[in-house]
Amino acid sequence: MDTINSLNPMDPEEEFKINLQRLILNDQTLTELDLYDSQIGVEGIEPLSEALKVNQTLINLKVTGKRFGDKGTQALSEALKVNQTLTELVLYENKLGDEAMKALSEALKVNQTLTHLNLYENRIGAEGAQALSESLKVNQALTRIGSF
Repeated sequence: MDTINSLNPMDPEEEFKINLQRLILNDQTLTELDLYDSQIGVEGIEPLSEALKVNQTLINLKVTGKRFGDKGTQALSEALKVNQTLTELVLYENKLGDEAMKALSEALKVNQTLTHLNLYENRIGAEGAQALSESLKVNQALTRIGSF
């Protein structure tokens, strides 16, 4: 079976849908999810965010190079307010700007499980950095933040 999969890799969109179901069903074997290859965009980040609201197993999420920007970040931020298992979030190269950072910062004021946040290669300016700074006055869990 592994040989067949390596010869005919799963379509990234189909794999994303399967992983969403696994998140919703709290599949105990799904503790890390790397969405580097899937082209989910804003359309995908919204259902992913809804799944994160109910998921109790995922610890590490990497959503890199999706360029979902401020709108997608709003949905993700709402999920972070209620998710209690995610400890590492990598948002490398998603065109996140100040508005996205403001939304994430509001979530960080509530979320007490996220310990690592990577925001490398985004478009965060002074306002976004200020919002993050304010959230760190409240958040005691976040110990490592990737560079801007």
